[in-house]
Parts: sequence; C-alpha cells; structure tokens
Amino acid sequence: MSTEKTLSPRLGDVADILSLLAKRLSELGIVAMTAMITYEVVARYVFRAPTRWTSDVATTTMIWLTFLAMGYCLREGHMIRITAVIGQLPDRGRKLAEALSLVAVLGFSVFAVWIASDAMIDSIAFGRRQPSMLRMPSWINELPVILGFAILSLQALAELLRLPSRPAPIFVGAAEQELPADKEEDAR
Repeated sequence: MSTEKTLSPRLGDVADILSLLAKRLSELGIVAMTAMITYEVVARYVFRAPTRWTSDVATTTMIWLTFLAMGYCLREGHMIRITAVIGQLPDRGRKLAEALSLVAVLGFSVFAVWIASDAMIDSIAFGRRQPSMLRMPSWINELPVILGFAILSLQALAELLRLPSRPAPIFVGAAEQELPADKEEDAR
C-alpha cells in the first residue's frame, strides 16, 4: 500500500473530525449568542437595566462561530459557488474545476493562517485591546481566524486528496435540487 493511500484517509479523518467538532462548537455558539441577546432584550426593555457586556461578547461569539464553521461548510459543499459555466462541463472538467477551487481555498487559507498568526502575536506582544466597552484583548477575536482557516486548509487538502476517487461533482443550485421532476418540466 502506498504512503499516499494510507496518509490520505487518516488526514481526511482528522480533517472531518476537526470540522465536525468546530461545527458543534459553532452550534453551541449560536445558542449562546441567542441567549445573550435575549437576556439583553429582557434586561433592557423589561427591567430598564441594559448590560454593558452583551454586545461585545455576542459579537465575539459570532466571530468565533463564523470562522470555526468554514471547514464543515467546505466538507458538506455549502460554500458559495458560481456554477453557470462549470456546471455545463463534462465530468473531467468539473473535477478539474473542483481541484483548482480546492487548491485556491488551500492556498488562501494557509496565507490567512500566516497573516492572522502574525497579527495575533503582535496583539499579545503589544497588549492590544478592542476599542469597545469591555476592552477585551484583541487576540480573542484573532484566534478564531487562525483556527478556522487552519481547519479549512486541512479540510481543503483532505477533499483534494479524496477527489480522484470520487465521482465528478454535480453543480446545481439548491432551488434546482428541490424542484420535483414534473415541476422542473413546467418551469422550462
């Protein structure tokens, strides 16, 4: 068995596990953010006692959940795609387009990890704080960028390694997928 065949499934498993874990954390973040905003609304409009922390913490939570979910979105094919042209290509062309797209995602993600890591190291070294009510350390909002793009880069690499053994991707919009066969004929 070649190294590529043994390495690829392991990398794919690690990427999938990290993406799924990050997705679960993002789901918890949505619940937490919803609870915080609900608490703020009740405190402000029912008890006339607005909080100082809700906006900052909810915004930070939103940043975390957004970046953490990127790898899972790539894995499940939920990234935004413009498929008007590539959807018409033959199987080989669609696979090539998918490979090029994954290489671009991988390259950008590695670059983003590098740049965001430098920014976070500077923030820690200089003690930067957010210009907000709580004045939280800036690295708290910079860390999810690093983690999210690191997970995305692993997932992109895993998907790239899996691509040759998978059928060519089918590029159709969500609305097109949901149309029953008889309504699809009527729409034309």
